[in-house]
Amino acid sequence: MQNKFTVIDTATWKRRSVYRKFIGYTNPVFSLSTRLDVTPLFMRCATRGTSFFTDFLYIVTTCLNDVEEFRLRIADDKVVLFDRVEPSFVVMADDGFIVTARTRGESGYAPFYAATRAAIERARQSSGAADFGDDSADCFYVSCLPWADIRSIINPYDLKDVCATSIPRITWGAYADNNGRKEMTLDISAHHALIDGEPLCRTFRAIQSAIFGGDEWFAAK
Repeated sequence: MQNKFTVIDTATWKRRSVYRKFIGYTNPVFSLSTRLDVTPLFMRCATRGTSFFTDFLYIVTTCLNDVEEFRLRIADDKVVLFDRVEPSFVVMADDGFIVTARTRGESGYAPFYAATRAAIERARQSSGAADFGDDSADCFYVSCLPWADIRSIINPYDLKDVCATSIPRITWGAYADNNGRKEMTLDISAHHALIDGEPLCRTFRAIQSAIFGGDEWFAAK
């Protein structure tokens, strides 16, 4: 079941001129990467025995939902604003193929953590021949590449599928040591008709701030 949404009147929308400009582009997608200091989160996970991926995914999910532009999608030739969007993420199944999993309808750290770990376990035990993803737009796509310290990435898009193209892609790689600190690249790809660079940079700052927020940040959400 999809989350609730509101249809945007693009004729009176404050973003209408930018939307009209970029909606006609052959490739309207742009991408920004930033380098994060994830040392506090790494230490928290090591101390508590929690999953770095899941804790970081919780931070990303919370920060993306706080930015309205990340909840905009293009569906049936309309711009819609979802009340909430959820992560749809790639998991390596036990047979070596990738499948997708999703955390649905959970708010608050503890329920989100439990639901995400359960979704990952179900995905790992599934076959690589399982359905890949779903048709709902109230999500954002997540990929983690823990095998390499990436610096940037180009995501695959079917640009004929306007709805899918309007769903942001969030990607990060392995964290690496740098003078005693843990650093990691985070990349966000998004549809320029719906979002500009400033909200992406604002989201980067919010994620970095949350990483340094520690236990108080997790308890407050």
